[in-house]
This record gives sequence, C-alpha cells and structure tokens, in this order.
Amino acid sequence: MPAMTNVLNRQNKSVVASLLAALLIVTLVAVLSGCGRGNAYILVPQQWDETEFIVEIRPGAPRPGMNEFVVIATGLDRVPAYQYVISIQLVGGERWAQMIQDGHSGVYRRAIAVKDPANDILHVKIEHSNTGNPNNRLAEHKLLTFPLAHHVGGPTS
Repeated sequence: MPAMTNVLNRQNKSVVASLLAALLIVTLVAVLSGCGRGNAYILVPQQWDETEFIVEIRPGAPRPGMNEFVVIATGLDRVPAYQYVISIQLVGGERWAQMIQDGHSGVYRRAIAVKDPANDILHVKIEHSNTGNPNNRLAEHKLLTFPLAHHVGGPTS
C-alpha cells in the first residue's frame, strides 16, 4: 500500500505542475497581448517644437459615428511631452474638443464624431505654456492637420 501511495503522490504532483505551467503560459500570453497597440489605426506622425505627435484612432479604422482619438506626444529624446494643452476638431466641425491628458504620460484622449472617414481631416491644436510670461498662459500654439485616410499602421477597415 505505501508504494501505491507514493505513485499517487507523484501523479498528483505531476498534474499540479502541468496545471501551473499551463496557467503561467495563459497569463503570459494575456499580459503580452495587452502590451501592443492592438487594433489602433495610426495616422502619419508629425513634429513641432522638438516633439513628435502620433494620432491613433480606436478601435480601428475610422467609421461614421463616435471614434476615440489618442494623441501621443513624445520629445525627440523619447521623453513623454505633457506640457501641452491639446484640442481636436474635424475640418468643418462646429467647435474644438479639448483632449484629456492621461497623467504625465504624454498621452491625450478624446472621442469625437466622424462623418466621412474617407475625406475628413483632423485638426490638432497644440498649445504650449510660456512660463516666462505669466499674463499669457498659452503663449505658443500650432495647428497640425491629419487626413484620416493617410495612415501608417493598423487595420484598414
């Protein structure tokens, strides 16, 4: 009987080890799949004030209706650029929509309605504070233009 008990204990340990290995693999795949940009539609990057601006549209290629726009601002030294106030508007749109900054990560988000994905053009207004002039809080600004049809990555439909 003791020999049978030893065999059962070894089998149980083997089953537990296999289950733990499978759980580790599933967890690792889930974590790594969350690290990518997923199905983001990435517009052609532009640069201003020694900062690169990348616009992503989620959850994929722009469609009529509400679309989430993500602007990623990164300095040339690859440091997040969080010193901006960024607003977006589609050409012909009624008003500007100020983006919400995601902490000090250089990531700005906002959802706006898209009417014609093939022809719409996104305006991104970037305002930079001028710390040397306290009377003019947003002293510098730039308007970048991103045609929604000109992308470098992500799904096309």
